[in-house]
Amino acid sequence: MNTLVIRALAKINLAIDVFSRREDGYHDIDMVTVPLKLHDSIEITPLGNKFDTYLFCDDPTLICDESNLAYKALAGMKANFKLTDNYRIFIYKKIPVEAGLGGGSADAAAVIKALANYLPKSADKEKKINDLAINIGSDVPFCLYDKPSRVRGIGEKLDPIKVNYPYYVLIVKPNYGLSTKSVYDGFDLIKEEIKHPDIPALIDALAKGDEEAMKENMVNVLSVPAIKALPLIADILDELEMMNLPLCGMSGTGSACYALSKDHRLLERAAQVFIKEGKSAYLSQFEI
Repeated sequence: MNTLVIRALAKINLAIDVFSRREDGYHDIDMVTVPLKLHDSIEITPLGNKFDTYLFCDDPTLICDESNLAYKALAGMKANFKLTDNYRIFIYKKIPVEAGLGGGSADAAAVIKALANYLPKSADKEKKINDLAINIGSDVPFCLYDKPSRVRGIGEKLDPIKVNYPYYVLIVKPNYGLSTKSVYDGFDLIKEEIKHPDIPALIDALAKGDEEAMKENMVNVLSVPAIKALPLIADILDELEMMNLPLCGMSGTGSACYALSKDHRLLERAAQVFIKEGKSAYLSQFEI
């Protein structure tokens, strides 16, 4: 095995519905998730047995120890498939962290994909990989698949969906992140009525290109506790609406918001406004 460089695609959630907390601490979810062209690059170099495994990143804020999901993916692949080599992994970071865009999960999935390519075929190879993915994180199975999907269970049940148009995407992130755990804990405390998405209706709208029905059902129930924790998210969504970008929402548990459009120039102009306000803005597109 020589040095490999693998793309790790970001994702956005066009809708999220959340159900009650399970006995294992997870929540059952129902989501519509689409991969983006925005990606990290993961460089993996085998070192044999002469050196330890090293994990580096060009973003100094990213923790690169055993708690990093890419490191956990490597450790899991070595344990499950009795790999004896050690590796140097370098993450070239483009996906913002604590944004709800699946960056850590995408990095983990990229490591799994890279090593899986060199494994011999076996009856239990796919099952071991799928079990490892969901044990690392709920977004990792989707990031392994990297196709527009309806995602259910705790993230392990994936059904492909059709998307009519490869929308351009503007991502806006405030200078504050939110932890997944804190947002789900906040969701469990909510007493008031929350609007829930009609997931089948959204899937049908995406296939037909029906933007009115898309807008109606691009609902993320986790945005309610996220906005309580960080009201700036609501300000960003309101601003996107005022910019004539109604197909907008918050991805995952935040804090990143997004807007979809067929007009790339409109998104470019909007991005410049948010950058001038001191926020981070990224332009991307559906990967379908």
